[in-house]
Amino acid sequence: MNNKQKRDDVAGRLFFLLQNEYGLRVKNIKTVKHNVWVVTAYEGYWVIKRYRTFFEAMRQALFMQSLRKAGFVHVPAIYTTLGQNGVFFFEGAFWVMQTYISDAERLSFARQQDIADGLELLQTYHSIARLLIKIPLFQTIVPYYHLYGMWQRRYYDFYAHLSLIERIMDKEDIAWTIQHAEYCLATFASYMPSLAAEPVTIIHGDVASHNFLRTKEGMIYLIDYDTIAIASPGIDYLQYASRILPHLQWSFSQLYQFPVFSFWLTKPWFLHALLFPADIMREWRFVLQHNKSLSIARKERKQFVRKIIDMIK
Repeated sequence: MNNKQKRDDVAGRLFFLLQNEYGLRVKNIKTVKHNVWVVTAYEGYWVIKRYRTFFEAMRQALFMQSLRKAGFVHVPAIYTTLGQNGVFFFEGAFWVMQTYISDAERLSFARQQDIADGLELLQTYHSIARLLIKIPLFQTIVPYYHLYGMWQRRYYDFYAHLSLIERIMDKEDIAWTIQHAEYCLATFASYMPSLAAEPVTIIHGDVASHNFLRTKEGMIYLIDYDTIAIASPGIDYLQYASRILPHLQWSFSQLYQFPVFSFWLTKPWFLHALLFPADIMREWRFVLQHNKSLSIARKERKQFVRKIIDMIK
């Protein structure tokens, strides 16, 4: 039995659980991706996500509910009728059911207005998350984010798969990527104290464009809180910058035009972190799986890197 058949079987069993045990008049259940299903019922539309442990599922449910209670209406609502605080047990796993944001499209980082709107929502999210980080429960159950540890893991993974990466990347691009990753790893100790001294919040941790959904009415939602962590909010903006810079042709001046970045670009640790080729280290597996080539715009990136190095000397 292949994976698609297994997922379809799970959808079928979920159908009967929700209908027979919880009384929902389910029309259909569709697999969206691994561990995620969309439920269409007469009562409404929901997303169901599967987690390995009760701890993981409950953390997501409690955090999303706490965001809404604190006034952040841009997060899907948890369907709390099922299980404990919206978490229910089924087939050896724990499940969370949340509102499906229908008639919505993801933001596009190719559009300047979408970039700006995403940043505005992210700032609103951080203002609420600063309140939640004061709650002792979240200080206990939310993990701390370790930027430099993540760099090391991604670098070693990249280096270990060079024979595969050579199929999708030019050798000069590979050499450039390794050179700058190694530079960042060799020099991060100089910047670690200033990052450690930053005030912390609960970051979202995955500020990709597909996690920002705009409805037809213009409401924007921030979804998928599986990667929340305790860290400086600058970590979210660092990842956001990494995702939008290819659309800005790696222009430092264009990045600086967004007000929130004019603040973070004054911090040497943030500038140094921008030098790490996070986008390449993050995307190469996806590109390889889809049998595409990975181009890194080396000329534009070289200019971007020179600008930053001149600023942090």
